[in-house]
Amino acid sequence: MKKFFTVILSLVLLSGIPIVFAHGQAKKGDDAHGMLYKITGKNLKKPSYIFGTIHFICPNDMFPKEKLTAAIDETDQLIMELDMDDPSEMKMMETNILFTNGKTIKDFLSPEQYAKVDEMTKSVINVPIESLKTLRPIMLQTFLMVSSKSLGCNPPSSYEKTFKEIAAEKKKLIIGLETAQSQFDALDKTPMEEQAKKLYEMALDPNKSFADFKRLVEVYKTQDSDALYIEMNKQMSKDKTLQTTLLDERNVNWIPKLEKEMKERASFIAVGGGHLGGKKGVINLLKAKGYKIAAVKL
Repeated sequence: MKKFFTVILSLVLLSGIPIVFAHGQAKKGDDAHGMLYKITGKNLKKPSYIFGTIHFICPNDMFPKEKLTAAIDETDQLIMELDMDDPSEMKMMETNILFTNGKTIKDFLSPEQYAKVDEMTKSVINVPIESLKTLRPIMLQTFLMVSSKSLGCNPPSSYEKTFKEIAAEKKKLIIGLETAQSQFDALDKTPMEEQAKKLYEMALDPNKSFADFKRLVEVYKTQDSDALYIEMNKQMSKDKTLQTTLLDERNVNWIPKLEKEMKERASFIAVGGGHLGGKKGVINLLKAKGYKIAAVKL
């Protein structure tokens, strides 16, 4: 089971952490908004592309693969948040999904709260909390959010897995923007007590969280990265630390590496869709560096 959770986490990454989103609509015909963008200009010899993913999604909700594959064909390497081909990174994921200090979820919840979480895990995945209590609370919350009860399909699909397979088939280089350790360092800025509290709050009404996630998919399908960011920003408004560490800081940290890689090789970049929009989103940060960005409709 531990290895299964590791696979889940490696695909969900940080922007897959359960956040509640509200509904939004894209502006039809607005070329400034998209989910796939072509990057040209400045010192680039060849265009690169950046695509915003949802780390788990039902196959019927995915964008057609043809244009995405065509964009990958024009590039020389695949860049993702984490290099999922690196065994050391996967080992780091496997090590950190569990408590490492002898604690369990039970240590951070009252008996009544623990019982409520148990009720949720049995209902959603038919597993008692006692079998899951060594998982970090935020890891368990994430796992529940990608269950068939939340997504509405079984099994779900993953853009990252799809892109990794395409890149391997076409013998393209795969690299990561950050390490698993840096991701867990960001997670650790949210105290364990707060993580457990959020897990309990989800247990009070898990169906609401699942409905919110389905609405997120509807926003995503409109191909408006700014609308997606706005909804994320609304949900994170009560936790500025989470917003800063999960989105803003990581976006800024990625830019120097993206510039270096795109200059050396045409790149297909796949990161969580929530990283693209907003003033501090990757799209605006690249524009500020002098690149030309054009949305490609799927």
